[in-house]
Amino acid sequence: MSFGIQRYILLLSCLLVLAWISLAALAADAELSTPPTSTTADHSRPLPLTAGRPELAEKEEEDEVEEEEDYEEDEEEEEASVHKFSWEEEEEEEETPLSSPLHPFDGTINSWSEPAASMFKVRGTSYFMDRVKMPSGLSAFPCRGVEIWLADNPQRNIARHPSVLSGKLGEQDTFLVNFLLPFGNFVAYFTMTADEDLPLHVRDAWVKFRKGDQQYRDARLKLLPLVVEGPWIVKTVVGNGAAPALLGKVVPLQYFFTDSSTYSKKSVFEVDVIISASNIAKGILNVVKGNTKHLTLAFAIIIEAAEASELPENVLCAFQVHSLHLDRCPRLAECDLDCF
Repeated sequence: MSFGIQRYILLLSCLLVLAWISLAALAADAELSTPPTSTTADHSRPLPLTAGRPELAEKEEEDEVEEEEDYEEDEEEEEASVHKFSWEEEEEEEETPLSSPLHPFDGTINSWSEPAASMFKVRGTSYFMDRVKMPSGLSAFPCRGVEIWLADNPQRNIARHPSVLSGKLGEQDTFLVNFLLPFGNFVAYFTMTADEDLPLHVRDAWVKFRKGDQQYRDARLKLLPLVVEGPWIVKTVVGNGAAPALLGKVVPLQYFFTDSSTYSKKSVFEVDVIISASNIAKGILNVVKGNTKHLTLAFAIIIEAAEASELPENVLCAFQVHSLHLDRCPRLAECDLDCF
């Protein structure tokens, strides 16, 4: 991934150097081709055709006045159109934030949807023998929603905040992934399927993960991103949906598991992914952040199969976001979460 970023920076640097050289060459040519200015009168210059003919000179002056008036009118129209364009741009930049973080996909900006789990390739039944990956089966947990909240200080254990999921978080058993970004919280929510309703190998992986300690969880939780639509530079940096990142090796993770309590009617299992603590992750994020308006990004959460009995792997949950305009996302209301 770092190679892709370096290649992009090198290409950009080369283009800038070439542009600078071209401008320097043009300036030099212009300087050489400009005739020297003489302070003495040029007596060799021929007289104008209107010399000695006052009626022609008067006619020429009238034509020059008309030309100047036409030029001034064109200049005023051009200036007005520039002002209009600038005003329209300024008006577009000053659009007010949306009232809710993200909404289900409907073809407009700042929306989310649940991708087909088969988009992601996971370890197959005989992976430890042949290293073959295959499309995943159905996601174990359906997506409830996705939110992006702007904040100067991203919140940990955000499940305590009364604004998340419009206050409806506690209506279902929920697994949520809270990405702490330098500019806010990026949160995905999933309905936890009852253990008895999960396929056997998926249930075993989930129960072990849920009951495991910090070290066990850090060694198993994977994030698999996929650029569905977007510029090639972002696709190069993010990957092709077949190489997941073991999150615990890249960024710090925190886990918050809560049974029914004062702020939740149901169980809530939260994983905090502290992106803001990793310089490498922040570097990748900066590349992606600058292109979010033109991206469709899909993410899958997977519990790694470390033994043959845990194969094949399966996507635990997945979500995707469309055309993110980060400047239009709402700010997370200030709230003392320790009171909850």
